Amino acid sequence: MVSGKNYFMLTVVLLVSLVGSGCNSLRPSDQSMGKAAGTGGRDMSTRRVVVPADNKSLPRQRYNSAGEKVLYVAQPNPYTTDKSSIPQEARSMYVAASGMLREGNLKGAHTQFQQLTDKFPFLSGPWVKLGAIAEKNEDYDEAIKLYKKAISVNKRNVNAYIALGLVQRKQGYFADAQKTYLDALHVWKDFPEAHLDLAILYDLYVNKPVEAQKHFEAYYFLTGGKDEKVRKWLVEVRRRSGIERSFIDIPPNGIAKVPNGNAVDDGKEADEGSG
Repeated sequence: MVSGKNYFMLTVVLLVSLVGSGCNSLRPSDQSMGKAAGTGGRDMSTRRVVVPADNKSLPRQRYNSAGEKVLYVAQPNPYTTDKSSIPQEARSMYVAASGMLREGNLKGAHTQFQQLTDKFPFLSGPWVKLGAIAEKNEDYDEAIKLYKKAISVNKRNVNAYIALGLVQRKQGYFADAQKTYLDALHVWKDFPEAHLDLAILYDLYVNKPVEAQKHFEAYYFLTGGKDEKVRKWLVEVRRRSGIERSFIDIPPNGIAKVPNGNAVDDGKEADEGSG
């Protein structure tokens, strides 16, 4: 049997591995467990996370009457499928400002994006970029304000939710970050990065392994099970949660395959627990 201390160390190793793998949801500031456990001098109440009572934000593998899997068709990204017309001038200004930002010209990029928001206030993308610049300048309160502005301009801009949730998490506003990720999943239920970021929040920041397991499974499922590091993390989280059944894939015969390759008997309890 592996000790609790070894479980903790394995979690740290897996986190570092995920960071090295280039997952978009993880940033260098999240590589330290001390950063995850700390509150940055803030009141401990900022760490409280209210776990949702249902699993409506989770995808679910379906089966036909013959007990065969039905191909899951994920919802499309509502932001990238938005057919709203963007003026050519705005596109040109955005490309130019983004180039400045990539080159490290924060002042020039800020000026250009600010001009974009003045001239085209109905576009949310420039607000996200202004938030990113504020983050680079370590003005986190301003970044939060700008990301929220982007969301108020276009609630379908899923990039804004991820950016907002990350800076809230960095600042120790864990309950706010949880709400942001759940809001993102309300907009786009099949948003892989939101599931992954929410899983990380639950697992490493507020010690909710069962909730973390659900969203790690959702990410793994939605990305086609291609991420070996997330699979290993799932195995480790299941050891701590004590739940080996899947929250996503629950066949009618009660036998579910979980990402570690083992078959487990789910039975009625699994079906009821998956919502």
